[in-house]
Amino acid sequence: MILTTISRRIDAIQLKERMDALAWRQPLTVLAGFAWTGVALDRFTSIPPWTWTLLILLSAVGMVGGSWWRRLGTGGCRIACVCVVVMSLFAMRHARSVADYESATVLDVLTEDAQPMIMVGSIDRPARLQKDAIAAGGNFANGAIGRTDYQTILQVKVESLRIGFEQVPFSGRAMVRVDGDRSTLLPGDRVKLFGKISLIESPTNPGERDMRDWAKRSNLHCVFQIDRVDDILSPDDDDPDSPEAVDRFGIWVAGQRTVAKMAGSARDSILQQISPDQQGLALALVLGQRDLLDRPTSEALLVTGTAHLLSVSGLHLGILLVLARIVSGLLRLPLKGQLIFLGAVTLFYVAITGGRPPVLRAAILLATLVLSTAMARPNHPINSLSLAGIVLAWWMPAAIFGVGMQLSFLAVATLLSCGRPSGRGQTAASHAVALEDNFDALARQSHGRWRQRFHFAGHATATALWYSGCVSVITLPIVWQQFHVVSPISVVVNVVLSPMMAIALSAGVATVIAGWVFLPLAFIPGWICSQILSAMQFVINVASATPGGHAWLPSPSAPMVLVYYIVLLAIIALRESGRRRILIATWSLTWFVITWWTATTPNALPPDTYEATFVDVGHGTATILRPNNRDVWLYDCGWMGNLNQSSRKIDDVLWSMGVTKIRGIVISHADADHFNALPGLARRFSIGCIVTPPGMLGGEGTTLEQTRRVIAEHHIPVLEIDRDRPMESVFDLADSHVWLRDVSVLHPPSERLDANDNANSLVLQIDHGGRCLLLPGDLEPPGTSVLISTPRPPPGGVMMAPHHGSLRMDADAVLQWARPRETVVSGGKRAAKVAVTDMLSAAGGGVRVTTKEGAIRVRMGPNGELDIRSWLLAPW
Repeated sequence: MILTTISRRIDAIQLKERMDALAWRQPLTVLAGFAWTGVALDRFTSIPPWTWTLLILLSAVGMVGGSWWRRLGTGGCRIACVCVVVMSLFAMRHARSVADYESATVLDVLTEDAQPMIMVGSIDRPARLQKDAIAAGGNFANGAIGRTDYQTILQVKVESLRIGFEQVPFSGRAMVRVDGDRSTLLPGDRVKLFGKISLIESPTNPGERDMRDWAKRSNLHCVFQIDRVDDILSPDDDDPDSPEAVDRFGIWVAGQRTVAKMAGSARDSILQQISPDQQGLALALVLGQRDLLDRPTSEALLVTGTAHLLSVSGLHLGILLVLARIVSGLLRLPLKGQLIFLGAVTLFYVAITGGRPPVLRAAILLATLVLSTAMARPNHPINSLSLAGIVLAWWMPAAIFGVGMQLSFLAVATLLSCGRPSGRGQTAASHAVALEDNFDALARQSHGRWRQRFHFAGHATATALWYSGCVSVITLPIVWQQFHVVSPISVVVNVVLSPMMAIALSAGVATVIAGWVFLPLAFIPGWICSQILSAMQFVINVASATPGGHAWLPSPSAPMVLVYYIVLLAIIALRESGRRRILIATWSLTWFVITWWTATTPNALPPDTYEATFVDVGHGTATILRPNNRDVWLYDCGWMGNLNQSSRKIDDVLWSMGVTKIRGIVISHADADHFNALPGLARRFSIGCIVTPPGMLGGEGTTLEQTRRVIAEHHIPVLEIDRDRPMESVFDLADSHVWLRDVSVLHPPSERLDANDNANSLVLQIDHGGRCLLLPGDLEPPGTSVLISTPRPPPGGVMMAPHHGSLRMDADAVLQWARPRETVVSGGKRAAKVAVTDMLSAAGGGVRVTTKEGAIRVRMGPNGELDIRSWLLAPW
């Protein structure tokens, strides 16, 4: 409807005039659009490279011919030819970068299965430190850097791999994870590594993010895991800092080493001077190193829409340059001296923060501003932003598909374009309104000082809220699509935190500089930074806990996001500014309502079909049960090593189904790898109830205690069931009739067996259409004997292997009793052993293992149809 309205209002002549005006007034914006289009076309289409070469030649002929033939020599023709050339060149640039990435020879010999390896290579990026989740609660609280508290992340250029008994030359780049602190390693250092190597893993569940795309943008081909810092050796005998070594490195690498040392020194200053609870925030704010943020803080930043405040970007660089401008003024530097000083500060900050695309974008923007000032030429911000887009698209074409770069450019373009709503045009009425505003301004000057200050504060707050709201609305589709969260409270929180962030950043930079100049002085700005960050964290925590402040939702599809921005660009290009804001607001609201409805509508099931999806969570269990289109249940929700109690792996699958509510979660027993994702699920989904065997939640242990606290916090009712208790006495018959109709409890009996939790696992049998699905948890003897003494289920169904396919279970007895057509193993690498498959297939049935086939979906039809699909083999 909006596009129809626009087309009715604008005739072809007006459209041509506006397009010509856009091309001549903002030429770089047009070229940037075609440059990014060329990269996108090469990324998402199969256009052969020779096509781009042919287009360039045809465009060149068109431009040359236009100079001879006046009829073809119009400005529109020349502009079109230039745009086609730019699009083709950038498409070829992206194709070249992809070819360079795929030419790495390590891709020919490695697989996604980790294998022991000795690798020799050279470090080509500064080392990063991140918290070691296994050592959480160690000596990190005292601020000391200890190998038990950190993991080191290195990026290494591969030189050779051990094949047989020899080191064979290979090419490629590896991301190396080291358990411990080896941050003293610098770019240019050659290292010999002992560990396990594998390719970047492909997604194994529907809805899961493909980390291989991130690896391509980062030019990484494989992952190398090292368990001990002692497994990193230097194959060189010379001193890496000797003059001979510096000559070998070259000027560029020597500069990288110097910058890395300074960044490490800055990190140490912050860790020494900033309060331990705020160290992660301080490092993220000042240096862009977010690896030390704990998971609760990271999630709070995400749901409040304030994560960008701690992502080093143009805002940080702008604040830093304001401080540098003040310093240059105090030093009474001449204009050229100030410009040189500001340029040096910009280059240094870009280098010390790792040269991230948002910082590079800001640096290019500021460089054009400085050059225009020095040359006394006008500066158009949108053109300058477009120049940054062109430069970055050529330098790192794959980066334009990263959410950070997209949000960075989109937010800055919005800030430069939205302005304060005024509704004025070049009319007599608008001049009258402007004159009246001038009289109002003169009248306010007669008011008292406090009244003037109050008015100024109110006006500044309203302006800040307007800009924050505009950015939040325009970036909403990408944020929602990438992070599954909609955060209306971010509009207010960003306004509150921005001035606090400016003060904290200034104090943090002062802490670093003082640490370089005279360490005892660093205490004062460090204390100030800690106090401001503490206040910021308080605001963030309050905002994240505010009811209705944010919502976790299934994400919109990529085509829906693309449609939003295409229509948005059409409105901006084709409408005058008078009614543009109304159209944008109307379109944004319409798009949100339609997208919310489509995204939160659960995927349809075939009529009268029962669906069970075994999520690949590694060594653990998470089975999504769907008796119909409306209801979703979970049988267990956890996996081994989930120390942060995350639910990410399960969230992705649920969101891909359009799920926002879980009717109930059944927990089979008290092993953490069967329920430790419950806290994460409770924060993201509405959960109707928790179903457990008798006394399961009453046990001891930190994980159980945290789970009880989460259940109480979210007011989730807990229901206990067993084999001897009628289901109708536990569930509301009217509310759960589908659950009661299909489900039978086979184990445990009401009186607990004198054995461990595994033997007392809750075993369910789900009957549908003459087939059955058996979910036995971690059942093992003596519980196995109790189970097989019950009536046998109908043959030809599906059974989840007890205890993740453990070789210690009494598999033969269970298989003979159940007689399944297929056995699904929800397990990790150990479950992929041939011995497990041989054991479970001894009775003649097939075996499916999630760690090998990804998520496994089972559908039982109304007439006994059984459809089993594996995500990696046949994505649904």
